[in-house]
Amino acid sequence: MVSELGFDISRTGYTVSLVPRDRLPHANALIEGVNAIGEGIGPSVGGWLFDTLGVALSLLFDFVTYVCSSLLVLLNVLERRKRKTAAASEHTPRQDESARVKTDDENDDDGDVLSGLRFVWGNGIIRSIAFSTGQFNFFTAAFFTIYYVFVVRVLHMDHVAVGLAATCSGIGGIVSSVAAGALIRRMASGPLFIATLFAPALAALLVPLSALTIEYGNAVVIALVCVSQFVWSFTVTVNLVLSESIKQVTAPERLLGQVSSVERVIALAAEPIGALAGGPFADMIGEDIALYLCAVGLAASTAWALDEHGILSFRKPDEWQC
Repeated sequence: MVSELGFDISRTGYTVSLVPRDRLPHANALIEGVNAIGEGIGPSVGGWLFDTLGVALSLLFDFVTYVCSSLLVLLNVLERRKRKTAAASEHTPRQDESARVKTDDENDDDGDVLSGLRFVWGNGIIRSIAFSTGQFNFFTAAFFTIYYVFVVRVLHMDHVAVGLAATCSGIGGIVSSVAAGALIRRMASGPLFIATLFAPALAALLVPLSALTIEYGNAVVIALVCVSQFVWSFTVTVNLVLSESIKQVTAPERLLGQVSSVERVIALAAEPIGALAGGPFADMIGEDIALYLCAVGLAASTAWALDEHGILSFRKPDEWQC
């Protein structure tokens, strides 16, 4: 988990260094699409490797894929560094100018988490993204803690039906990665961000509401849950692509690492708390009522984005326009 978080934080700044501003939404959509594909087929491939090769060779295969991935990134970094060195040698600044530029950069960037924290707190756009995402993640963790128990105990879905719903979620993420770039170009960023937080709340309502359709047969129940998971994954993926792209063009490049780390801490710290709260909460008031309240909490996360100095004040770069 720590290494994954470190990779995600580093990826934010690395993507900016590789991709022009007009291609950032497209690049982030591709990244999320690859993640969705990996999450969709990874468990199936892992199960096949386990049955075919056994435990030891399956783990070895996993290790080799990580090493290959790291080597590819390392080779890319070394190649870019080589090109920068060659370009710098052709346009070497005077020594006094170089020293002055370096000093200015050092003064502007503290190089620690505090600089990122100050920027996140002082920038209404990033602050609204961080806190709305934090609340959304809290209720997401609580919701899915209850979700799996609810669909088995109350909706009487078997393992095949639960797997089908998970597959629909993966498909939603893949489809979203293709459509996200076009949506970001065509729609105003603030309303789109709010919509992609509110839509999962509506999708979440379909799960407890599907209990009212049990008398119509399992097919109707399963269809509603599958639609819920598809819409959830589709809209959340758009939100991730949009949030990442906005952060990359709003924060100074030298502070992207610090800003990304602070934003991720705010967003991810809420998940374990929500997961721990979900179970006892459902025991106290019932699983269906708890799911309804989680949906309300998800919808309420949009409140952080309604401030006039928040994400509604963000104006898309000209490069993002259609």
